[in-house]
Amino acid sequence: MKTMQIDGTAVAVRETGDGTPVVLLHCTGSSGNQWRAMADAMLAGPLAGGSNGRGYRLIMPDLRGYGESEAWSGRGPMRLADDAAIVRALADRVGEPLHLVGHSYGGAVALAAALQAPEALSSLTLIEPAAFFLLRGGSASDHALFVEIAAVGERIAKGLVSGDYRPALEHFVDYWSGRGTWQSMAPQAHDMLCRRIAAIALNFASTTGETTPLEAAARLKLPTLLLTGTRTKPIARRVVERLMWTLPNATLREIEGAGHMLPLTHPSPVAYAVGDHVTGREDAVVHFLERCAA
Repeated sequence: MKTMQIDGTAVAVRETGDGTPVVLLHCTGSSGNQWRAMADAMLAGPLAGGSNGRGYRLIMPDLRGYGESEAWSGRGPMRLADDAAIVRALADRVGEPLHLVGHSYGGAVALAAALQAPEALSSLTLIEPAAFFLLRGGSASDHALFVEIAAVGERIAKGLVSGDYRPALEHFVDYWSGRGTWQSMAPQAHDMLCRRIAAIALNFASTTGETTPLEAAARLKLPTLLLTGTRTKPIARRVVERLMWTLPNATLREIEGAGHMLPLTHPSPVAYAVGDHVTGREDAVVHFLERCAA
């Protein structure tokens, strides 16, 4: 485990493998550890060769307030740009453009990083990004979805302020993973989420309070993979749809039977999709299908 100082905050970074640099940004409530199974799939078996036999250098930071990283300083409102700064610092340290992968909140951070500094990236993979702000200016159903997710964030904030963490966190976990998921979790997992509730509340504030318009994504020419599960929440599917219609160089892939937590529940299919995108094999598949359709 390495530590970087970014804007006065100590950020912990895990690394494994060697070769093409791929940065993996975790979801709300998690840490860089969430990628362990997917990392194993990318570094072993058919994927191990990576691009041109170079292999993969997987870089997995703990975002602010998670894992071994320090919490937000409280010097002002936290924005997506504050966690996106971690990506730029990693690109500077690595010394070459990165392939950037983000899941849920990490996907919203990855999108912000790509919009801020596209020259630092070689490709972008967004796994059901929690870019809820992109629903603004949409249809009435988009507005209803935004109100729905904002209410989840409000329950987290109220639980944090009152000190009654567990009912708020149960609602959050069950919202994304299905009713009864919280009750099925080990007590240690409950305790871990309780310790991270302040960071979870900040993530909701960042993803609902961001003001970047959807139209900004139309200028992003990076090769982008949008990855979603076939059994996910309507809000996650809708954010992906809006990005698919807007990003000029995007490809959409679905993981059969997966919900919102697909990097954890379906690590191998996600690893193969990311590997195809990073190596360019995905382009070959898409071009072949286009020729067949013609």
